[in-house]
Amino acid sequence: MSKVSVIMPCYNDGAYIGEALASVYAQTYKDIELIIIDDGSDDQNTLDILNQISNSNTKILRTKRLRPAGARNEGISQATGKYILPLDSDDIIEPEYVKKAVEIMEENERVGVVYCYAELFGERSGRWDLPNYSLEKMLLDNIVFVTALFCKEDWEKVGGFNTKMHHGMEDYDFWLSILEIGREIYQIPEVLFHYRIKPTSRTTEFMTNIHVVQETYRHIYKNHPVLFEKHKDQYAIGLREALIEQIFLNKALQEGISVLEKIKRIPILKSIIKKYIMK
Repeated sequence: MSKVSVIMPCYNDGAYIGEALASVYAQTYKDIELIIIDDGSDDQNTLDILNQISNSNTKILRTKRLRPAGARNEGISQATGKYILPLDSDDIIEPEYVKKAVEIMEENERVGVVYCYAELFGERSGRWDLPNYSLEKMLLDNIVFVTALFCKEDWEKVGGFNTKMHHGMEDYDFWLSILEIGREIYQIPEVLFHYRIKPTSRTTEFMTNIHVVQETYRHIYKNHPVLFEKHKDQYAIGLREALIEQIFLNKALQEGISVLEKIKRIPILKSIIKKYIMK
């Protein structure tokens, strides 16, 4: 069996990390090392939990606010596994995830990334509504979460996670780098990963500023000229289709608002809307 290194950055996640650890230790695939990167936690509960970990296959590194990309790079640099699986300290994986992902990697040398379907838990629950994997969709936006299996050798080839992505999306940038070196991405059609939704996170903060989002995607595009040039037709067609979808969605939204405005002119319905909807 090939060793898998699970890389777990942690910053003040004492309230959640126990579940993440339990999900790693419950894996049916046994050749696993867990590397936790305590990225400058100052929460005493988190520090106490980390200090109590005594599993022989677990290593704890101490860093000072390298942030997720830098913390993952630090952990991977010290990993001894052939394969790498990042797992944030507030998320969990199903017991069969590592085993099934490794089997796919071992069976197909063209595959460089393996991930799966996912569910949400925490502030929201249900299936994570991501489209099934395709290169066309991947060129437009990130549809692969960071908890995916890849080769340490490929991480070295592409220079690791980009630590200049100050607003996030370093996982998207990384997956595009893997595609750029000719590897493929495979999605297991099973829910094997659970993503925790918190009241606030880097993602929710990122999506509140249109200029930051535009700048980040511009940065990603410029980072991968070879990939986007190679697939320029797919990219252009995908952009056009996405634009058309937005036009129709906006039209439907405006028509919906128009109908609502007409309804509001009816006195009894106006009072109902005011009471129950427009709070």
